[in-house]
Amino acid sequence: MLALAASAALRIAVVPAGTDMPDAGAFEARVATIAEALAWAKAHARPETPSAEGAPSIEIVLAPCVHVVRETARIPAEIHGLSLVGTTGARVVGGVVASKPAWEIADEAARARVSPEAREHLRMWRLADEARAQLAGPVHSGLGVETPAVHSELFVGGRALTLARWPNVGYADIVAIEDPGSVPRNAMADVPVSKRVAEPDRGGVFVPADASHVASWGDAPDAWALGYWNWDWAHEQLPIASVNAQSGAVKLAKPHRYGLAQRGRFCVLNAPAELDSEGEYWIDRARGVVYAWLPAGGENAEAAVSLMGDPLLSFADARGCTVRGIAFECTRGAVIDAHGCERMRIDHCSFRNIGARAVVVDGRGNSVDHCDFRDIGGTGVLLTGGDRITLARGGDAIEDCTFTECGRVLRSYSPAIVIEGVGNRVSHCAIARHPHIALWFRGNDHLIEANEISEVVYETGDAGAVYTGRDWTAQGTVIRGNFFHDIRGSEARYQNAVYLDDMASGITVEDNMFVRCNWGVLVGGGRDNALRRNTFVTCAKAVSWDARGVGWMAGELKDPSTSTLLRGYAAMPVTSDAWKARYPNLGDYMSFEFGQPVRGLFADNRLVATPLGRIDDRTRVVESGTVVLESVDLAEAARRVGPR
Repeated sequence: MLALAASAALRIAVVPAGTDMPDAGAFEARVATIAEALAWAKAHARPETPSAEGAPSIEIVLAPCVHVVRETARIPAEIHGLSLVGTTGARVVGGVVASKPAWEIADEAARARVSPEAREHLRMWRLADEARAQLAGPVHSGLGVETPAVHSELFVGGRALTLARWPNVGYADIVAIEDPGSVPRNAMADVPVSKRVAEPDRGGVFVPADASHVASWGDAPDAWALGYWNWDWAHEQLPIASVNAQSGAVKLAKPHRYGLAQRGRFCVLNAPAELDSEGEYWIDRARGVVYAWLPAGGENAEAAVSLMGDPLLSFADARGCTVRGIAFECTRGAVIDAHGCERMRIDHCSFRNIGARAVVVDGRGNSVDHCDFRDIGGTGVLLTGGDRITLARGGDAIEDCTFTECGRVLRSYSPAIVIEGVGNRVSHCAIARHPHIALWFRGNDHLIEANEISEVVYETGDAGAVYTGRDWTAQGTVIRGNFFHDIRGSEARYQNAVYLDDMASGITVEDNMFVRCNWGVLVGGGRDNALRRNTFVTCAKAVSWDARGVGWMAGELKDPSTSTLLRGYAAMPVTSDAWKARYPNLGDYMSFEFGQPVRGLFADNRLVATPLGRIDDRTRVVESGTVVLESVDLAEAARRVGPR
């Protein structure tokens, strides 16, 4: 391990050409880029005793200006105790940023390609050759599709503009399916052999209810369609292969995971002819030209185009590192990718206009705190820590953070927060305006406490603001003291505040406040779940607690070779001393009332203008102490949650 002597930290200033740095004499070195600072630190650090706990051995300080990253800055694993700090105004970007971009009136050929409504408003920005080489178009994304980076986006005045699309708002209906295409889901390992179907990939063919636009998509060879093609909870973005202007049929170049269904809905992206309203743009990647109908005042506002698809910062096996006080912006992929780290802290940073995900951290004792995540294309933070086999706790935490408008590009299964492993915590965070799941937890013994979650699950169905499912062994998590509000939905679409899906078991939901939610909690047939002392105010129902393990899901539990639940159960050492001590009931899942929702508890909950809802098996799920009230103090609930 390389570190400076405990008596002093090596301080390096990163000052791009043409900018200034206060207190320039307080640094041992002054360089132009983060990459140069890391190389200088590695070359000059000495193999001595590491600095004291919590004190940096190496401090890299960013000047108050824009720092452009064109290649991942990799923090050497052997340098521990690194502190990367931003002075006020320090911004790290993965694209091209212009404070005064040279917008021109668009050329005649470009104006002819866009909608007549947009032609007089169309402006163009010619990017430098270096930027043009990194431009990227739409990518395949959706449930089950690994998407490390999204397309290059245009940001004006700090806000993401809309890639030319139809319809401008919401989704279009499908009137007919000419060919559902192949169904990759039918070939997966959890499908019984007798029902498994493997076939060559074949994109589906559909006809929009409004086919008047179809012909123009044939002039856009890079047009894509994003849709909820079958189920309400599984979006997928797919390339358009061809269109038939006469019949209105659209053929996709790839199959949707579940095949196309007439109940689906979609929109078309990256078609220049659909650039027809203020705030839309299209990028000619071959020429390196951005075309846009700029919002009011946009010609004089800062403009940026995201380019980097790889992480901006990469940490591997780091110890005691800190990233503090930096504004990260404008990238297609991740910002921080940290693996095998211990005691890493990311604090008082902002992440805005990011691509696929902002922060990925795994290891022990790591934290993300007092950070702001806004306009994230996919996931805000993916945090993993602990060992499920031994039940060793990770001790990682996300706390006092805000998440607004995550899932902006990747519409489903890109939660604002994902926690995995054992013994991690999300507390005092605020999550708002997310189209699908706000917080997804996997693994054991997590604590989700004192968070405020609102206006989520608004575009999708069969989903919850806080979600987990399909693993009997993922037990011990406590969801406590959170404030869920304004999570709207319908009886038909199964939107919930807390969703313990498909036999999720051993979860405690207690002392939460649910206000103006469609359903408060949906328990999907699991065992050993407890809902205690929660308050439900003006919800469609407090709880929906079913017995699917002996109902529609019973068939899925029969075959150990295909059942997700049985395979997950077999993969964990449920008979080991540690597991038996921690989860004493888990050992009887195969032998005692198999598939039944045994040892369920709905106790001491309060209902205000809310019906209790559904409990299918009132013998195995015990309801007691339910209180019906006329009113409750909502202000008190709001005061005790969210960032402090």
